[in-house]
Amino acid sequence: MSPEASPKRPSARAVIAGFFLAVLLCAINSYLTLSFGVIEEGPTIAALFFFAMFFLSKTRITSTEMVIVATMGSAGGSLGFISNFYAAKAMTGDPYSLWQMAGFAVVTSLIGLVFVIPLRDLLILRAQLPWPGSKATASVIEALVEKGDPKQPYYLLASVLVCIAYVVANNDGGFGIVPEGTELHVFGLAAFGAAIAWSPFAIGGAYLMGMRTCVGFLVGGCILLIMAPHVPTPSAPHKYVWPGIGFLVSTGLTLMAVNWKVVSTSMKSLLSIRGSNPDDDDPVLKPRTYVVFVVVALVVTSLFSSLALGLNLALVLILVVVGGFLQNVIATRAAAQTAFNPARVMGVLLQGVTALAGGSSAATNLAGAGFVAGSGAQAGNLTGDMVYGRWLKVPSRWQFWTQTLTIVPCALVSAYVFEWIRKTKTVALDGGDLPAPVAKMWAATALVFDGRSPMPPGAVKAMAIAAVLGVVYVILEENQKLHRFLPSSVGIGIALVLPVAYDFAFFFGGLVFWGLLGRALKVKNITLTTLAVGAIVGEGLGGVMKPVLQMLHVIKG
Repeated sequence: MSPEASPKRPSARAVIAGFFLAVLLCAINSYLTLSFGVIEEGPTIAALFFFAMFFLSKTRITSTEMVIVATMGSAGGSLGFISNFYAAKAMTGDPYSLWQMAGFAVVTSLIGLVFVIPLRDLLILRAQLPWPGSKATASVIEALVEKGDPKQPYYLLASVLVCIAYVVANNDGGFGIVPEGTELHVFGLAAFGAAIAWSPFAIGGAYLMGMRTCVGFLVGGCILLIMAPHVPTPSAPHKYVWPGIGFLVSTGLTLMAVNWKVVSTSMKSLLSIRGSNPDDDDPVLKPRTYVVFVVVALVVTSLFSSLALGLNLALVLILVVVGGFLQNVIATRAAAQTAFNPARVMGVLLQGVTALAGGSSAATNLAGAGFVAGSGAQAGNLTGDMVYGRWLKVPSRWQFWTQTLTIVPCALVSAYVFEWIRKTKTVALDGGDLPAPVAKMWAATALVFDGRSPMPPGAVKAMAIAAVLGVVYVILEENQKLHRFLPSSVGIGIALVLPVAYDFAFFFGGLVFWGLLGRALKVKNITLTTLAVGAIVGEGLGGVMKPVLQMLHVIKG
């Protein structure tokens, strides 16, 4: 790469566009994470949209601008994941108020930012890690800035508009012009939920997840069909969430155990920090500024957690150290080496830590999962963003402060969007209108630590069997000779708590993007990425627009 010389300050258009895209992606992902359990965090999406906004401008788009926008978009997009925490709380008792949700998002984000600086020192300056996600974002920025393909903005605009139109026009709360999905009547399987959902997010997102994950969704969907005659709701087998929860937790824990060297190295590297790094030619903050930032973040977090959430200060300190720092070291290093970020299962582990520290009630131990969602959105993601920022010679302090600007507005947006979702759809552990696989996993875990037993007969046995199978599967999957022949355990696990129609849609999307467009028609990778991003954003915007149109009586509710 050959980055241009950095300007004296970030451009106004980059900051304004980044701010707008951060808020937009936060709103979209707040909806998508409860619908599918997976999100695209945002750096590539933000970079593509910024290029589309300004590619006709007389002022040349620079890689510095793209990095700033990608960083801000990533912050907003990843904070949408915290909706799982809000939903889990609603599933286990009284939901938080709008201001409690927004406040929690703000304070956990501040804690995440506090630990970005030691994470950067640990994982960027001292360690030599591959960072596959950062490389992918850097390659998109390079392709757009240096090659400047003028067709990409048109592809992006067209794909977004087409997908919005389809979502708004479908018969799932839309105008009823086109079908939401198509039932598969082969062998009478439609009675068990066999169908393909014409979901732009599932079909487009399949490309970004990879074909192994798509095949995992197919396998998970087929398992649901096999289970269907034996569960309480045969027509919707995914609502029997217990096997899926057992498989997700056990595979996540086993992946961490199998990659024990990564975890061990992370913990050992903590002991290697001795003052400032002499090789840091681009310090994020001056020492005095950092101390002030840390003090403010800790005071605000302690006051809010004790006064608004009723957490004791000792527990808050444990969550700050373990949830804010230790889990982010482990999760971020894992993502840097393997592209696997164990955020879902880290939430469960932090719930366990919280319960062991005396916070066994559902509302309290869920705070552990909440710290993972909030702090991880800032710490882990900004650390990854600083990797490609360093490669492209963008000052780290610019990335830090522009991301900080997004915290309060995105916290408010995430809280507002969830409040709106809760009022328009049923959010529940048993059933509900949204699959919400991560939220259900956290909610079920919270109730177990709380001593309540909401599980139906046979659920514990189903979880145990699925957990054992998950352990065995990951061990086989990690074998280098078998790895490429086995579907992704992540895909299988998420598929077990999604409707079969979505599972098959992800697989269909993989066939379309990887098979038809990629291999058969030789469509360029950057174009496939653009189309996938357009589909993801189109689904999110369309899903958010439908209830608004219903409120305006444009669509009959």
